[in-house]
Amino acid sequence: MAKELAGALGIENFSASNGWLDRFRIRKNITFRPLCGEAADVDSSSCEYWLERLPLLLAGYDGKDIFNIDETTLFFRALPNKSRIQKSEEARGGKIPKELLTISVCVSAAGEKEKLLFI
Repeated sequence: MAKELAGALGIENFSASNGWLDRFRIRKNITFRPLCGEAADVDSSSCEYWLERLPLLLAGYDGKDIFNIDETTLFFRALPNKSRIQKSEEARGGKIPKELLTISVCVSAAGEKEKLLFI
């Protein structure tokens, strides 16, 4: 956008960079932090166990009989979950709006997709 503006103003040999913004951010101790997030990570030993065990459990089934379903939620009136704040400040978000759309997606191991379920 800065290059377009410089071109419209007839400024030649314009070079844009993040230098000024980066120095300002460092000088004012501004950082980009998530306002909320997961409290704990998945236990990696549990993942390793299931990576070994799951193929044995599924061995007797056809791919068309093995399904995976997951859901995702869209908070379509929510604010961003990250913000630029000073490092000394606590990152706090507001209440998550109640207007949401949940979508369930289901697919078989053979690649057959089921219809999306909107809730």
